[in-house]
Amino acid sequence: MATDATQPAGASWVGEWLELLLNHASDYAAVLTDPQGMILAWLNGAENVFGYTRAEVLGRHIDIIFSPEDRRSGVAAHELATAREVGRAQDDRWHARKDGSLFWGSGEAIAVREPGGTLLGFGKLVRDRTDLRTQVEALKNRLQAETDLRRGQDLMLATLAHELRNPLAPLRTAVSLLHGLGDARFATALQIVDRQVAALQRLVDDMMDAAQLKAGKLRLAIQRVSLQHELATALSSVEAQARSKGVDLRPVLPAFEISIDVDRDRFQQVVVNLLINAIKFTSSGGTVWLKASVDSGHAVVRIEDTGSGIAPELQPKIFQLFTQGPAAPPGRGGGLGLGLTLVKDLMTLHNGTVAVRSEGIGKGSEFTLRLPLVQKTSASLPDAA
Repeated sequence: MATDATQPAGASWVGEWLELLLNHASDYAAVLTDPQGMILAWLNGAENVFGYTRAEVLGRHIDIIFSPEDRRSGVAAHELATAREVGRAQDDRWHARKDGSLFWGSGEAIAVREPGGTLLGFGKLVRDRTDLRTQVEALKNRLQAETDLRRGQDLMLATLAHELRNPLAPLRTAVSLLHGLGDARFATALQIVDRQVAALQRLVDDMMDAAQLKAGKLRLAIQRVSLQHELATALSSVEAQARSKGVDLRPVLPAFEISIDVDRDRFQQVVVNLLINAIKFTSSGGTVWLKASVDSGHAVVRIEDTGSGIAPELQPKIFQLFTQGPAAPPGRGGGLGLGLTLVKDLMTLHNGTVAVRSEGIGKGSEFTLRLPLVQKTSASLPDAA
C-alpha cells in the first residue's frame, strides 16, 4: 500500500503532533493525571492559563487548580469520580491561578482507559471563558436593573393614580355646581374646566388600569359583539374632537357581519385610545381612517393617519411604559406615555395583538389590531344588548 510522502515515519507521529498542537494552544489548558488525580503531564497551555510551571505541579493533586471553596467541598474528587463512572464530567466553574486570582473555566474531565477497560487516569481540558461569564453577568445585572425599574414604575403609577383620584371627585362636584348657577359669564371658562377635568379623569383611569394590569388584577367581562357596531360607537365618541381640530374621520367598514368576543368597555378603550392618538398627532386638514377586515381567522382593525409619523428608532419600544417621542410639534399635546402600553396589555388580555407601522417622521402611522374571530364551534356567550 502506498504511503503518503508527507506523513512522518513511525507510529508515534500522531501523539507528537497532538502534543505540539496543545503546547501551542496557549488559551487551552490540557492536564493528564493518574487514577488518583496526581498530575502527570502539564502542557504549555496549562502554564499560560493557570500560571504554574510544569515543575511546580508534577506529582501534585489536581485540586490545586480549583477555587479554595471547591477544594473544601471536595469538588475535584467528585469530578474525577463522575468521569470514572460515566466517562466524562463537564466543568464550568471558577478556577484558581497560582497568584490566587480566579477565572471562569469551561471544559471537562475525561476518563482515559486501555482497550480492556483498565483506567489509566484522566485528561482535563479547560479554557478561560471569563469574558463569556462577564457578558452573562452583565446581561443578568441589566435584566435585574430593568426588572427593578419596571417594579418601581408600577408602584409609582399605582401611588400617583391613588393620590390624583382623591381631589378629582370634589373638582367634578364643584364644576357641576357652577354649571347649575346658569351664569352665562362663566360659560366659556366652565367649558375649558370641564374639558380639563375630563382629560384628568381619563389620565387617572388609564393609570389605575395600567396599575391593575401590571398587578394582574384586571378582569374581563367577555361578551359577543358586532365589530362594526363597536367601531361606529368608538367613532362617535371622538367625532367632536376631530371636528374641532379640522381632522377628517373616515370609516371603511365591510358590509358583512364580523363577530368577536371581547370585553366591550375595554375594547372601546383600546379603539378610542388609538383614535384620539391619531387625531392628536394629525394636523388640521389631515385624515384619520378606521378600517376593518378579516384575515386568517382574525378580525383586523387598522387606525391610519396622515399625521406626524413615528421615528424608526422609536417604533420597537413605543408600547413600553412611559415611552414618548422627542419634543412634540405644536398642537400635538403631552402625556405620560400610558395609552399605548394600555392598548398592548389589553389586547394581550384578549388574546390579540397590536402592531405599529410608520415610514418615519412626517409620513403618518398605522396601528393594526388583530383579534380572533368567533368560530362556529365557540361556546355560547351573551350577545351585547
